[in-house]
Amino acid sequence: MEKKNEDTSLLLKHLQEGDERAFRTLFEEFYASLCLFATRYLGDREEAADVVQETFLKYWNKHTDFDDYRKIKSFLYVVVRHACLNLLRDRELRSRIPEEWIEDSEQEFRNQVMEEEVHRIFNHAIDKLPLQMRMVINLSLDGLKNSEIAEKMNLSEGTVHAYKKEAYKKLRISLKDYYYLLPFLLFISR
Repeated sequence: MEKKNEDTSLLLKHLQEGDERAFRTLFEEFYASLCLFATRYLGDREEAADVVQETFLKYWNKHTDFDDYRKIKSFLYVVVRHACLNLLRDRELRSRIPEEWIEDSEQEFRNQVMEEEVHRIFNHAIDKLPLQMRMVINLSLDGLKNSEIAEKMNLSEGTVHAYKKEAYKKLRISLKDYYYLLPFLLFISR
């Protein structure tokens, strides 16, 4: 956890200095999650991608204002949410916005941000796995049984089982600082 905090502090420092590589790192870390988040509001992936790109531009124009990495994440999610709601209102689609998003949306918003953050953390951990293990885990998360994975990857069922066992061990290690998310991870990975 200490190494992660150091990396985050260094990234924040570079972002405040206007380092474009640091901005690219931030963009790559949050782009997919923010697009998924925006797509839930808009129902259109291309439009959601446009909103997210505009949000990153807004962040970049204010990058010196942020002294905490969590504030950056909050800014990104809040701006995307507001932009989506404004787009829906501008198109006179307000009637299609569920009332709870308008009246009592704060809890829903926090839940969505949490879900996207958990997905991001979980997928990042999976992406660090060796290729074969990553493929086995992704196919397993897609609902395939060991026999189906073995057939699809041209492996024995024993090899698939061994890959899964080793992958779970590696995931437990890489996600050890996020143990409090385990029940949520199990729920969303079904």
